[in-house]
Amino acid sequence: MLSNLIRSTLLIGCALLSLESQAQSVDARASLKLAESLEFRPIENPTRGGHEPPVRLEVAEDVASSVAMRLVLSTADSLVGTPYRLGGDSSDDIDCSALVQKAFRVAGLELPRTTRELAKIGDKVDRASLRPGDLLFYRWNRNRLHVAMYAGNNEIVHASPNAQQVTRTRLNQDWNRRLVSVRRLI
Repeated sequence: MLSNLIRSTLLIGCALLSLESQAQSVDARASLKLAESLEFRPIENPTRGGHEPPVRLEVAEDVASSVAMRLVLSTADSLVGTPYRLGGDSSDDIDCSALVQKAFRVAGLELPRTTRELAKIGDKVDRASLRPGDLLFYRWNRNRLHVAMYAGNNEIVHASPNAQQVTRTRLNQDWNRRLVSVRRLI
């Protein structure tokens, strides 16, 4: 599910951080285990011209997803306190779908603008298997859907019409009763 752009960005970032601290001791022919899910190893096919092959960094899918979700949630948290306005999509005011769109854009994903369009993308997930970054869709009245991002610890980040700003809210029975769908994008 993770886009190539996100994977490339994460690979480059992880490689630069790791190489910076390991630059003196990395042998391109050796394998250097950095963590359970990060590993340097030579590319199997040598390059033309007899040059030593470059070192390749592979990041496990779950690590790349976790880093991307931390970036998304960090962006959403940075917008807490931004005033709410239906249709708002600026640094001055924002609505629920624009919050989601801005947060995921930082991780390299361009999302649809409206809540109805957002409700059609990603993978449908059961509420019992919520993960941070999942989108939760609520119906507060007959005509409107509301979208929020699950932040973990039974909390959501959303642009709240009631609070008139972006806020973190603890989920309760009222929220659970109005939940209509959960979607996972990463």
